[in-house]
Amino acid sequence: MQLLHLELWALLKRQFLYLTLLLLVFCKESFAQPETGVKSIDIISSYKPNVRKFTKFQFLPNLPNPDTSRISLRYSIPTQGWQSDFVLQPVLPLAYQKDSIVSYSSVYIKAGFGNFSAPYLRAHLSRSKARSDAYAFTVFHQSARGREIFQRFGQTALMASGTKKLSGSPNVLNGKIDFNRDVVYRYGVPAGASSPLFDSVKRVFTKAGASIGINRTTLTEFGIQYQGDLLFNTFFDQQGGREMAVEVRLPIQKFIEENWSVGIDLNAQSIQLSKASMTFRNSAVGLFLGLKHASGRLNFTAGMNPVWDRSGGQILPQVSVSYQLDSNRLMLTGGWEGKFIVNSYQRFFSLNNWLNSPTQLFNTTSREAYIGLKGSLSPYFSYAIQGSSFIHQSMPLFVNDTFQSTTKNSFYVVYEPRLVQLQLKGEVNYHIGQRVHLFSALQFNNYGGLTQQKMAWGLIPLEWRLGSKVSIGENLFWQTDLLVWRGAPFMQVDGKADRLKGAADLTTQLEFKFAKSWQAWTRFGNLFNQAYQRWAQYPVYGFNFMAGVVFSPEPKRKS
Repeated sequence: MQLLHLELWALLKRQFLYLTLLLLVFCKESFAQPETGVKSIDIISSYKPNVRKFTKFQFLPNLPNPDTSRISLRYSIPTQGWQSDFVLQPVLPLAYQKDSIVSYSSVYIKAGFGNFSAPYLRAHLSRSKARSDAYAFTVFHQSARGREIFQRFGQTALMASGTKKLSGSPNVLNGKIDFNRDVVYRYGVPAGASSPLFDSVKRVFTKAGASIGINRTTLTEFGIQYQGDLLFNTFFDQQGGREMAVEVRLPIQKFIEENWSVGIDLNAQSIQLSKASMTFRNSAVGLFLGLKHASGRLNFTAGMNPVWDRSGGQILPQVSVSYQLDSNRLMLTGGWEGKFIVNSYQRFFSLNNWLNSPTQLFNTTSREAYIGLKGSLSPYFSYAIQGSSFIHQSMPLFVNDTFQSTTKNSFYVVYEPRLVQLQLKGEVNYHIGQRVHLFSALQFNNYGGLTQQKMAWGLIPLEWRLGSKVSIGENLFWQTDLLVWRGAPFMQVDGKADRLKGAADLTTQLEFKFAKSWQAWTRFGNLFNQAYQRWAQYPVYGFNFMAGVVFSPEPKRKS
């Protein structure tokens, strides 16, 4: 049995040896190298390691892609109603109480004195109750006495205003009462003329007015917003001239979708001027109809303004377009707009304090065609330039009253039937937050096409304004203004036309906070000490200085 196993093991060994030799014979060609050697090695693919991606669990829902489309915001600023010539600057604390949910009470008093025996006082008190009622009272007075004989003036003003939100209604009721008294001395007596009596050159002008209005703070269910104002005004002098005026304003706006709106604005005025036994009436009615489109890139207003007065009716255009170019910092503007000005004794006095009472009142119509460009070169620097062409009808001009036998120190109003004005103006601004503001504004005017008058009396052909407002730290504020212009034409005593000399007026003022509720301020005016004339025969005050204090505590809050 053992022998059988040995013979079987020998047989298996021989079979394995024969099989190995057979495999070596058949695979000889596969393992043999070429006779000439290896020439090159071909790499079929390179090895690139990578990490296999796998699905992650989402524990939060997938958020939608952000909406980058422009949101259409609707801004509607209602008409502020009648404004008196006395304007408070800067805006006092009542302005920032609009959105308050608590009650405020604030006081602002500014007082000072100057080198021309010039007292100055402005006192303001305002109070606002939680989004319902607000009221404000203002008292103002200033006067001065110059070096020239009879060179003095005085101005006193009182104003009270208030608003009240009607309970259970989106309407707000507002009202205002104001009173102004201006004392003017006609000191422009030509050299060599006999000195007039003191009372003969003194003029006192008084103005009293009241207004009441209602406006809706939210849109109606039909997308309508409205406002109504009723204004009364009286203006008179000590020579018997008295003017009464009534005005009604009713603007209504209907919003369509998000970017479109239509509007209608009714304006009616009636003025009566009485002097001695004569009475002049001037009434006008205007009705604006327009369509407005406001979007991110293209904004335009297309409408017309029919107006009627005693001379007849006419239609004024109201077309304006602004288009944002490819760059977000560049916008092209243009338009053709008409303006209707209801002239009055009060308006003429605000332009020239030394005029005689007008003997007739005509309204002024102006049509302007313009094109402009505005934009910004950086977040700090902005600019604007515009060219315009005006055609004025019944343009009021102020001419020296050379017919007076003695003083010849007043003006009278003439109306030029047609006056063409070409205007080019530009402005640049530089801001650094709320700390620094630099600006420059230049305006050229060319007047021509007159049919009755020799010159555009009293109109300035060139005006350049430069200024800066700088905040140094938290307690020091510095403001500087420079005004340069070319003199206006005027009529000499012999009737010949002449032009006043140009001038430059530099003014600077400082304000320093030295206590929690107290500030010191000072103002230097006409630093070049030029006795220039804005109106013929009336030189302005020379170098003037004024200083004082401001008391303005933090508004008291009552929850």
